[in-house]
Amino acid sequence: MTTPRFADVHVTDVGRVDAQLPQTLHLDHVPTAPFAFHTHRVTRGPLAVEETRGTDGIHLRLPDRPSYQVGLPLRGPLHADHRGKELDLGPGRAAVFSPWPETTVVTGDRFDVLLVDVGSAALEDMLEALLGRTVPRPLRLLTSMTVSSAAGRTWAGTVRLVADATTDTSSVLDNPMSAEPLQDALLVRLLLAADHPHRDALDERVPTWGPRAVRRCVDYIEAHPERPLTLTGLAEDAGLSVRALEGCWLRHREVRPGHDVGRVRLGRAHRDLQFYRPGETTVTAVARSWGFRPQPFVAAYGARFGCSPGQTLRGPAFA
Repeated sequence: MTTPRFADVHVTDVGRVDAQLPQTLHLDHVPTAPFAFHTHRVTRGPLAVEETRGTDGIHLRLPDRPSYQVGLPLRGPLHADHRGKELDLGPGRAAVFSPWPETTVVTGDRFDVLLVDVGSAALEDMLEALLGRTVPRPLRLLTSMTVSSAAGRTWAGTVRLVADATTDTSSVLDNPMSAEPLQDALLVRLLLAADHPHRDALDERVPTWGPRAVRRCVDYIEAHPERPLTLTGLAEDAGLSVRALEGCWLRHREVRPGHDVGRVRLGRAHRDLQFYRPGETTVTAVARSWGFRPQPFVAAYGARFGCSPGQTLRGPAFA
């Protein structure tokens, strides 16, 4: 099990800026009060998402490591120097950095930027799982991508979900049932949003087979809904590529695999709410124990069972 790690830096004292800012970062001018700098970093396995915002512009040096990094400005401009190429971007477009000895990122004043760090092996493994074949490594990503497209917005929304996770509240990253699929989704959605030599291949039609492989997967889901069920894991067990398995699922069940995972887990949550008494558990605890976020859980539960999960927990008289 991979445990998420959280790190925060918050500086408001101008006199302590040099001592408290990370060594990879420095301000582009002498700060004056009022001054504020904050960064929140979430790391889990091969992924890290960091949001940094401040009143004064910064120079950030990205160290050399085997990872792809994406810089997404949320407010203010972003300038980058990567592989000898200079990029000037604003909100709606992201800089994409492949493994390289050093990359420099510069922001303007009153900035807010998301930085996503993805282990190169994890991203390349996911691409091979999607395509069902090996690909040349390293993967060459173009140096920028739009986040105003449907694929870009979906990827950015996934990043936002990870960036908002904290140690103060139980998050989707605490439970492998939700964290593993979320981690896969971030990788897949980056590959669908970014430009690279295999991008068109991800849109090509793939052959589908009979229902036997899908039926085995559904049986496994129903027998082990408490396990971290990812599409890549199910595809590997079925001996198919991720895209082939998903195509088979759509053909024979007319839903995507995640729908069946959610269906089975929602049923288990319903059973738990019937079993426990008020005071022994809460709707939020049951939702999170089955890998759901509380608000979407309440909506899905009501649509399926015709009552709120709170009514089920309180007993038949309230249903």
